Amino acid sequence: MSEPSFNGSADQQALAAEIFRLMTMQGTLFAADSPIRQTLANLADFFAVQRQRDRETVVQEIDIALKANAQIFAREEHEGDVIYITSRQGAYAPRQEDISHNFRQRLHDPDQPLPVDDISVVVSTSRPALTTVEPVFISDYWQIQAGLSPVETATLQPTPEDMTVEHVKAPADLSIGQEDIREPTTVVEPVTEIASTEEPPAAVEEALEAMAEALLDTGAATPKTAPIAPEVVEEVEIVEAALVDAQIPAAELTAAEAISESIPEAEPAPIPTTETASVIEIPVEPEIDFAQTVEAPPAEPIEAKPAPIQIPAGEITFELPDGTEIDLAQPVEALLDEHGAVLEQILLDRLEKDPLRRIVSFGRDLYPEGGLINLGKNDLRRIRDYIVERNEPLLDTEIIADLYYHNPRHGDYEGFRFSLNYRLHREKDFEFVGVEGARLWSAKGLPPIGTKRVKAGEMGQLAGYLVEGYDDSPETQDIVAIRENGSVTRFLSFFEWQTGILPLDAGLAALIPAPMLAEQRSAVLRFESPQHYTSFLAEARYPTGSRGGWLQGLDEFFLEHLVAGALVTIARTDQPNIFTISYDETEGVEDRLLVLDEKKNKLAFANITYYCMADEDLVPSQRKYGRLKNLKSLPMSERRKAEMILEHVFSAMGKQTGTRSAPSYWLSLDELMMGYNVLRPASRSYLLSLIEATPEFQPDESTPAAYFYTPEPTEEEGEGEEDEDEADRFIGYGKYDDYDE
Repeated sequence: MSEPSFNGSADQQALAAEIFRLMTMQGTLFAADSPIRQTLANLADFFAVQRQRDRETVVQEIDIALKANAQIFAREEHEGDVIYITSRQGAYAPRQEDISHNFRQRLHDPDQPLPVDDISVVVSTSRPALTTVEPVFISDYWQIQAGLSPVETATLQPTPEDMTVEHVKAPADLSIGQEDIREPTTVVEPVTEIASTEEPPAAVEEALEAMAEALLDTGAATPKTAPIAPEVVEEVEIVEAALVDAQIPAAELTAAEAISESIPEAEPAPIPTTETASVIEIPVEPEIDFAQTVEAPPAEPIEAKPAPIQIPAGEITFELPDGTEIDLAQPVEALLDEHGAVLEQILLDRLEKDPLRRIVSFGRDLYPEGGLINLGKNDLRRIRDYIVERNEPLLDTEIIADLYYHNPRHGDYEGFRFSLNYRLHREKDFEFVGVEGARLWSAKGLPPIGTKRVKAGEMGQLAGYLVEGYDDSPETQDIVAIRENGSVTRFLSFFEWQTGILPLDAGLAALIPAPMLAEQRSAVLRFESPQHYTSFLAEARYPTGSRGGWLQGLDEFFLEHLVAGALVTIARTDQPNIFTISYDETEGVEDRLLVLDEKKNKLAFANITYYCMADEDLVPSQRKYGRLKNLKSLPMSERRKAEMILEHVFSAMGKQTGTRSAPSYWLSLDELMMGYNVLRPASRSYLLSLIEATPEFQPDESTPAAYFYTPEPTEEEGEGEEDEDEADRFIGYGKYDDYDE
């Protein structure tokens, strides 16, 4: 947080700045806008002792300096004491609580209040007293569940709640004639008869006796039809009144009218007698025998459908942080095609700034934090031990299947998979080395992939020319075709063949999957050789900053089946982390080629027989590039110095054109490329930039693509001697035997 600017003279500004630092130091743990108070007396006592001056004079100086900076220091007087107030952000402003919109106001003063024409819509906090006891009807279903009625011979009839217009049907054998229309058919009383083999419960007997006495008092005779419960009629009347008040069209009242009109008046239910003691008749809710009711064509109700929301084009816009305006009225597909990446990044930024972390992410997947499955230390130890036991990185699906016996058919599979990836990503003992569609995890303790002769830091500097703009692959390869066809073909240099490392140029980067996570450093890929029925792991290191990327782990395959200058093809498969590597086979060719004697750590020529297609101009043979043997096998720490390697290649392979006291070397660009790529990878444009930046190199005017190198004279200049070891022998397919001593 920057310090504010102060007013007044130079001494007043210095004094005010010192007081501000003291007060902000006092409120280090305060919020940025919290008030920090200090009395004038305390400040005067402090500065009087510190500066060894009169206290009254210090009081006046402090008061004048702080009054000149009233925009930073607020002044208050309380009981004779002067108090200055500031904050860490420079000026204190009292907090204003916004109480214009709170829950209490929304509860008692709604935006759209209900009309008070009807007293029933008024909300009351008092509970009305129950003045009457309403009858409670118990359905047959709950009587059967409670054991009051056996289920074997119970005949259940539809209740008025289940009654719809579709139930009103005429029997199949009923023919409607003139006589059938003259007078309506009487509805037969539906009763539920329950054959009971046991004595009825005492409560049921008492209820029956009470109902029988009530019916006898009213003088009801034995009826032919069942009565309609007054509650049903009352509910229908209430529904009709509500629909009329709501001004619903008449067509919508047809269903309620059909229900009310289809229920005829009926007589009271029969009184149980002693002759029917074996059959207990329990009065139930009034029901209708729809089998004897003539079907009446009901009017179709009008369904109220909400009108679709139409957003006029160009009226609703959203502005991105860079000022770009997005029309939200356009289709979602077009919106995502044009601004999908930007909107996705904005969403991730908002989720990242959420202090509660309610939504967590892994790659492009989002998941609620509350739904994560907890994985303890024992789970993490089991996973790490299993990865180390398998001796290679494993897929998340493989870990779940082998350790937790989960499969995609389980309902919580995707949640468990996300929880596993999210937890492993937060642990330092695990490293994500997968790609989109194949999420692999590596753990500490696994052996490194690729040769040990080149370290990751050294190789990143050797491949740095790719990120500096000296990548020639777009000029020699069709990047769009590589991305669409999924295969790339390239020739191997001596450095690539010897180390099994391919610089990640534009052609190879178009084939290798991009990193799935922002901080991902590498990805482990599997290469399969259909010609030799073998497979092995390789590691793709992505470029970071000024360090280039590369693909390593191909050294055993290159040394066993190929030579420098061979043509190799790498292609994608259906699996995003699996690739195929192949080459064109030819008849055996025996030649004397450049190799590295690892025991002596020097370059030499040896007899090699190879069976792969290769470019003769790129094969380091002795008959064409005999001076390659003069190169020194420098350590990788020295090979990072590009200018020094360039001078060494000119001195070892160049043709001497000067004298011993003033040496000079001549070398063509093709030979320079061959010798330079023996020690480290480089492109033609990168070498030309080094030559142009060094004054010791001059082009040959008489020969195109040839240069002179004139080093600075030294006191002692010895002439190099070539050692030809004629005892070198080689037998095999791409590997050389030990040299004879």
